[in-house]
Amino acid sequence: MRRIAVALLSLGLAACAAGEALTEVAKPALDLSEKGKTAGEGDNTGFSRSVAARYAGGAAEAEIIQDLVSQGFSCDEAAACCTRAVMDGACADAWTVDFSGNGEASGTLVRRCMGAGADDE
Repeated sequence: MRRIAVALLSLGLAACAAGEALTEVAKPALDLSEKGKTAGEGDNTGFSRSVAARYAGGAAEAEIIQDLVSQGFSCDEAAACCTRAVMDGACADAWTVDFSGNGEASGTLVRRCMGAGADDE
């Protein structure tokens, strides 16, 4: 009888833990699939929209920074921004998340190419 009670208690605890796990809502992933833009500010991209969706809940800046670092971003807390850059030949695609004073995060995606003006001179 004691074994049955322990088994039922264990089953009940497991069900509660599973219920808690199911109630957590997964955050949408950041969209790092696009290449950077050479014109404009790069603020109307899939990346910028994914930043707005992922951090729309008003998470604390420290939590957002921790999340971004876990995704390969380098953060400068003094400048209130995090950046992830990937080289593509002579160009770098840079995904940047900036933090406003009111706790909102915004994302931009830009492409910077080295030596682009060298042939013009």
